[in-house]
Amino acid sequence: MSEYGETLTKREKEILQLVATGVTNREVAYRLSISINTVKVHLRNVFAKLGAESRTEATMIAVREGWVTVEGAEELPVGETAVAPLVAPEPPLPWSKRLTLLAALLLVAVVVAVTWPRGRPQASTEPDLPLDQPSEQAVVAPAASTESPWQERAQMPTRRAYLALTTVEGRILAIGGRSPEGVTAAMEAYDPVNDVWTRESDKPTPGAYISAATIGTDVYVPGGCDAEGTPTRAVDVYDAQAGSWREDSRDAVTAPLPEPRCAYALAALDERLYLFGGWDGERYVTTVYVYDPQMNTWAEGTPMHTGRGLAAVAVLYGRLYVVGGYDGERELTTCTIYDPAEGTWEECASLAVGRGGLGLVSLSGQLYAIGGGGRTSYLGFNERYNPDDDTWSVVETPLVEEWRSPGVVVFDTAIYAIGGWSGDYLSLNQAYEPFPFRIFIPVSHQQ
Repeated sequence: MSEYGETLTKREKEILQLVATGVTNREVAYRLSISINTVKVHLRNVFAKLGAESRTEATMIAVREGWVTVEGAEELPVGETAVAPLVAPEPPLPWSKRLTLLAALLLVAVVVAVTWPRGRPQASTEPDLPLDQPSEQAVVAPAASTESPWQERAQMPTRRAYLALTTVEGRILAIGGRSPEGVTAAMEAYDPVNDVWTRESDKPTPGAYISAATIGTDVYVPGGCDAEGTPTRAVDVYDAQAGSWREDSRDAVTAPLPEPRCAYALAALDERLYLFGGWDGERYVTTVYVYDPQMNTWAEGTPMHTGRGLAAVAVLYGRLYVVGGYDGERELTTCTIYDPAEGTWEECASLAVGRGGLGLVSLSGQLYAIGGGGRTSYLGFNERYNPDDDTWSVVETPLVEEWRSPGVVVFDTAIYAIGGWSGDYLSLNQAYEPFPFRIFIPVSHQQ
């Protein structure tokens, strides 16, 4: 139990700095990639240590102690909203009047910060591929319900985006990606049943802008971009049954990609891998590569009509739906269907908003487009596709404005969205179960 006079921890100061801008506990949780309950616990500790009775009183103490920057229009150490300048009273004023004046000025600053018109979403400053562009449009998001259908689960130990996520042997594997420390080779396994994470052996080659697909008990992670943003050809394979990576993949026992690629879309269908588009180091491409593990060969499929990266692909009724993406100028609403047997393409209904860096999964005969947004579009909701009438409908999202490149998979009857980028690298783990209730019909057997 925290006591009055104890020193605030670094995390407690970060939360207090955000509270001073007038944001809600939910916003603090999203910005710091922690749960709302964790925010509440930290705030209780802050109040106890400072002897404060409210957020306003705690903020005044923070201003007095210099933990919150109020000079000029400088940015706060954490967060995005600047606090308007405050004018400190002259020393001769009594402390009671000083605090009253500070409280009044701070209240005005918070009101201005909260009510100031928001600009269109801006690209982040993360040092990634040359993908970030100024925003060109904004979509009004529907109001979120009080009770979100998304459930918070145990957070991923390593904060990251542009990672590969797949399921194998009853677990979800989070592989590689970019973290605050740079491109990583980390692999962590999540057990959805027990809601726990474990650290596994690192991927042989660090990489970001990667995807993974599982065939049997083998997990394939082709290509990816290295720390310099250069795409690679290597294909790393994890043998889940043996619990180890095939180190001999570096010796080309597993055939490398025909050309370097990252930011591609990847799926497995009928014991083959299908890799669509991506970034080749200079441009977004239209190529389709098909890998046959039995022959250990890559072949070319029918190219896409337009070059794009950061798209997503999912299998539905034996066909491959390639959705969204980024073409170097804008996030795309494109929806196309690839028939692997015929090698043909056809169009499907477009997304409501452009999504680059989305996740796409199929569940119960429908597709779910999760995340994306923040480069040239605004993320206000996720989307669900019904192939029966070729339409997309709105599904609530746990994050708004942007949620770039989370890992998204289906486990059992739930969709898991893990990590990603939303102003910073995320460790969040959100589960969404569209049909949480199962109906069991008893059957009587008559003699």
